Amino acid sequence: MFYFALALAVMGEIGVRIGGLVDFPLYDANARIGYIPRAEQGGRFLNRNEWMVNSKHMSAGPFEPGPAGNVLVIGDSIVWGGNLYARSDRLGPKLQALLPQKVWPIAAGSWALQNELVYLIENPDVVKSVETIVFVLNSGDFGEPSAWSCSHFHPLEPPRVALWYLAKKYVLKTPCEGTPPTLAVTTRDPMAMLQAFVEGHARHRFVALLYPDLEELMDDALLRARLEMHADALTRVGVAEVVSVARDPRWAGHRELYRDGIHPTPAGMGVLASVIASTLQRR
Repeated sequence: MFYFALALAVMGEIGVRIGGLVDFPLYDANARIGYIPRAEQGGRFLNRNEWMVNSKHMSAGPFEPGPAGNVLVIGDSIVWGGNLYARSDRLGPKLQALLPQKVWPIAAGSWALQNELVYLIENPDVVKSVETIVFVLNSGDFGEPSAWSCSHFHPLEPPRVALWYLAKKYVLKTPCEGTPPTLAVTTRDPMAMLQAFVEGHARHRFVALLYPDLEELMDDALLRARLEMHADALTRVGVAEVVSVARDPRWAGHRELYRDGIHPTPAGMGVLASVIASTLQRR
């Protein structure tokens, strides 16, 4: 019986690895940015959804800025996409198909505005290589920064035993480890950080897209109170173009564009890309 169970376990382990169930991105973590997709990696989740991360931690191919202009799109899981999206269904490739400029998406799930600004501050070569920076922001992004706290969502190393990793995450639903003191991120004022950054990069074009979750989309009062309230503050710190996605007729009232309470469907990613493209093409 023991050997039979062992054989089943070995077969199961081989099966989940061959099936691509643990072929997902790894992360680096520190007390400055919280966490970020590890550079120079790639794979195919479930042997179907291709993903890649370049040397600048972007979900894109090699960072080779183009002469016709470059757009950096920065955000959280809306920009990152995640394991459930094919690469072609993510926001970056959808937007790239609509613009002549090269599009460079940089993001991580649950990043807040402070996390995003730390990336920009720590990667001046990237900032210098682009002309336009687009922030995709939801109402949760204006609060405290994210810190690493969970190997279920931001694994730092590949699972040694894939079956056990999946069992802990999906069957046993074991709690996350929490943030160790060495990885705690000090909260700063993201608007003050943004103002200082914008003032230091006067030649850049800055655009902020206010992206609603489904609840905000369907409740105008909530949309105003929880998300659009940040528009004036963004303008005051120097972001000249602030767009409320919920007010665009391509998005307004279209709950079918959401796959859950906040993330777009692949079709929704395409609509969101078109909203961004229209904004950028106005100039």
